[in-house]
Amino acid sequence: MVCISVSSESIDFFFGLLSLGHQIDYMAKRDIHKVDSEEMNRINRRLILQQIRQKHSISRAELVKITGLAPPTVSRIVDRIVNKDRLARYVGVGNSNGGRPPVIVEFNSSEKYVLGIDLGATLIRGVLADLDAEIIMEVDLPSGKEEGYEAVIDNLVSVVNRLLSRRGIAPDSVIGLGIGVAGLLSKDKTIVHFSPDFGWTNVAFKKDLEAVISIPIFIENSTRLMALGEKGYGQGKDLDNFIVVNVGYGIAAGLVIGGQLVNGGNGFSGEFGHMTIEPDSSVICDCGRKGCLEALASGRSIGSYAREHLTKESLLNEMCHGKPARIDAKMVFEAYGANDHFAEQVCKQAIRSLSIGLTNLIHLLDPTHIFIGGGVAQNGDLFWRPLHKEVTSRMLATHKNVQISPAFFKEYATTIGSLALVLDSVLGLDLR
Repeated sequence: MVCISVSSESIDFFFGLLSLGHQIDYMAKRDIHKVDSEEMNRINRRLILQQIRQKHSISRAELVKITGLAPPTVSRIVDRIVNKDRLARYVGVGNSNGGRPPVIVEFNSSEKYVLGIDLGATLIRGVLADLDAEIIMEVDLPSGKEEGYEAVIDNLVSVVNRLLSRRGIAPDSVIGLGIGVAGLLSKDKTIVHFSPDFGWTNVAFKKDLEAVISIPIFIENSTRLMALGEKGYGQGKDLDNFIVVNVGYGIAAGLVIGGQLVNGGNGFSGEFGHMTIEPDSSVICDCGRKGCLEALASGRSIGSYAREHLTKESLLNEMCHGKPARIDAKMVFEAYGANDHFAEQVCKQAIRSLSIGLTNLIHLLDPTHIFIGGGVAQNGDLFWRPLHKEVTSRMLATHKNVQISPAFFKEYATTIGSLALVLDSVLGLDLR
């Protein structure tokens, strides 16, 4: 007979997974024989921390019931979360049903912080938030992309330093920095392979940031972060199949299918802006190809087209004070709102191209909802009325129920997503 010795930690780990229904997914991703005690402790800690975070206030006895872990294991892990990690605190005891009164533990969202940054082509928006993703303060700086890659890094570091210094917060009180960047990222999220918005190719973005920032850094495509924020804190909380589209300086999409954020086989999913809409178009995209949606419907393209084809009769001549280089998408929509025929044609032409792309997404992926954010989508009825009309005219009757509406967090969508990225990675049940 062969005797196999199994430690109490292993038993706790196994039943903890069973109780939360993750055992199949976990076994598919890892070889159980290679999981050592340190790994078990880490996962058990996240199981418990996840419950404390979700319930916000819970007894140790309830944690034992929910996780299936042994009482001594729960007590030990909770003590660490309270005394070492400072991610929870003891808040007294509950009512007893005959035995010892249950010890109540509460999620501590106020002693540690998280930073989120939306690295836009024109503006770097940074926020400091507590662990409930409640924003405490914001700092905005120009990206400085015209001055080159190093200037962008320097400006991003300045945003981080300003957020911390104005509140007198030490870096070790920050659990992580989430950054949303427009571009194609490597699967391990360390390299920006290509960013048309910044003109970057194969830059070691994470490594360069880690050389000057001591806070744990988490990076993701900016539009996927919009979808992550919508899923965690916005209108997508109870939705399994939706798309978030960012129509700003560029165009991209974040896909949530079957309740999961889609990364793609190589991590490049969501490059909606480089879908070919008009193959015979003479407009060249920043990627070098013709007919891309981004070259026809983005904020950058709206401003560019208006500058190049400006008519003498257009109000834009007066609005730009005779300097067409000042014309951007916002100004074009303002002229459209003032009944300028030229501006109306420019905007509606872009919206038509966008509607073709959206209809293709709808027919391909069958989402129940599409949420649109980005600067171009902030133009009220001037944007939404013609968009709904164009998309409705192109959709199959079977897809007429799809709801197309503004992203919940508007211009803060990527920033909120960057906070969600850190909170889920550090505090969530991350079994990747």
